Amino acid sequence: MAGQNGSFGSEFADMAVDVTASAPAHRGDLLPIRSCCELHDEDAAVIFDFEAAYPVGGMRIFGENDSQAETCPLKVEYALDGKHWALAEWVPECADLESGMDRRHSVWTVRGGSLHARYMKVTCEAPFAGTVSEVQFLAASGFGVEPCEEWTNLFHRSCGWSGADGIYSIPLHACERNGTANNARTLFLFGDTFIGEVDETSDRRISPVMINNTAAVLDGGKPRPEAVQFVWRRDDEGNPASLFVPATPKASQIEGAYYWLQDGIVVGNMFYCFPMIIGPNPDGPEGFQFAVHGIARVSAPVDEDGLRYDENIQADTDLYYEAANGRTTYFGAAFMALTESAGAANPDGHIYIYGLQNGASGPAMVVARVPEARFADFAAWRFWNGAEWTAEKEQVVPIADEISCEFSVTPMSDQWEGVAYAVVFQEAGAGLGNRLSMYVGASPVGPFADPIRLYACAEPDEGKGIYVYNAKAHPHLSRPGELLASYNVNTTSMDMHMQHAGIYRPRFVNIRQIR
Repeated sequence: MAGQNGSFGSEFADMAVDVTASAPAHRGDLLPIRSCCELHDEDAAVIFDFEAAYPVGGMRIFGENDSQAETCPLKVEYALDGKHWALAEWVPECADLESGMDRRHSVWTVRGGSLHARYMKVTCEAPFAGTVSEVQFLAASGFGVEPCEEWTNLFHRSCGWSGADGIYSIPLHACERNGTANNARTLFLFGDTFIGEVDETSDRRISPVMINNTAAVLDGGKPRPEAVQFVWRRDDEGNPASLFVPATPKASQIEGAYYWLQDGIVVGNMFYCFPMIIGPNPDGPEGFQFAVHGIARVSAPVDEDGLRYDENIQADTDLYYEAANGRTTYFGAAFMALTESAGAANPDGHIYIYGLQNGASGPAMVVARVPEARFADFAAWRFWNGAEWTAEKEQVVPIADEISCEFSVTPMSDQWEGVAYAVVFQEAGAGLGNRLSMYVGASPVGPFADPIRLYACAEPDEGKGIYVYNAKAHPHLSRPGELLASYNVNTTSMDMHMQHAGIYRPRFVNIRQIR
């Protein structure tokens, strides 16, 4: 609808929205406009929201017969978060529509490549704005990122397990290949967890207990509530207790020690995890009153009945140390198995163990590897020193200068064109930024190009001390050609935890390539 006095028209925003539109599959497909709003400034402007992030290759502006699209005075801006806008340097091209159609259109294309956005802002000078009747956006090649509500809702619970962070996923059949979870079971590992009831009307917690680690087991590859069971222990008095309790010599020397679980892996019918040994630090700010004291190894047998938690064996390791470059280093943040048993397309027989090196600007990514058959033998581990694999762990150096404390590395050469390995992480500082990002690399050690900023997590915009962190992918739960990814949502305020139970649970998105 054409409006007056420079407006796009009071009905324009409603007409632009199509909540049933299909998501784009190929370059040139129309992008679905899920919502839009008109801004009433000196010039007319409309913000279009895809409610997902897509590569955008151009747009079409449809106007009335008297519009002069060759000189249409438009400014087009784009943003991932709706706040930090960048100017799209697009060139207008005007062409007639097919014979019999009574309107003209302008096709705007990207000069020098596509852009990646959730929001598009189009500003028109009066009186041209009043002639605009329709706006379309076209997909480019790149990556689309769409919220995955069915997985997010799986962890929105109001009794028992009612919120946690962490969420590593481990296929108990050891196969990490995309789409292989349908006939298998998945173990989820969580960090600090609330156990207790939630009032479904007010979203307030009712007498919750927080424990430091829990797990869940999902039968099959679909997020069905009836197929997931959450697991934690009970102490001698019947109170909720952490699933894994430190029982190593180092942990016994730390009063109040507990485990934060890192990634896990199943190798030869044994489960392995390298949890951080955590102790209280009352001098830290609210929400961060802890200190890391070391890395342990927890192993337990896996059989047809699942993981035998009560038979776990624990040991201290030397995987938390100061490297030759003076930086605190530790391993176990992520595993990648390039093995036949893991279903790797190009197996080399090794399991890659990724870790962190702390620095002034935040953590960097480091890596070790070991032959699958010798995974439990630390003497067989080799560490990447920037040029070769070495037995001297102190010589390890970063392969990426920025990483979050939790992340994932996934072989994707058989899933995505031009992508051998994908590192999904939370960008900014110690991973507390709102950008879900991805490195693309040619090998398990890189080199990795600049991060691709895929998605802006909107939860911090609510206030309430909310922050997001530690994005990672879950390849075996992903459909072929896609990557299911999660990120954690938390708040620095215990009052907010109590009043808004829905904050503290993982959110999921789906990453897919558009070609």
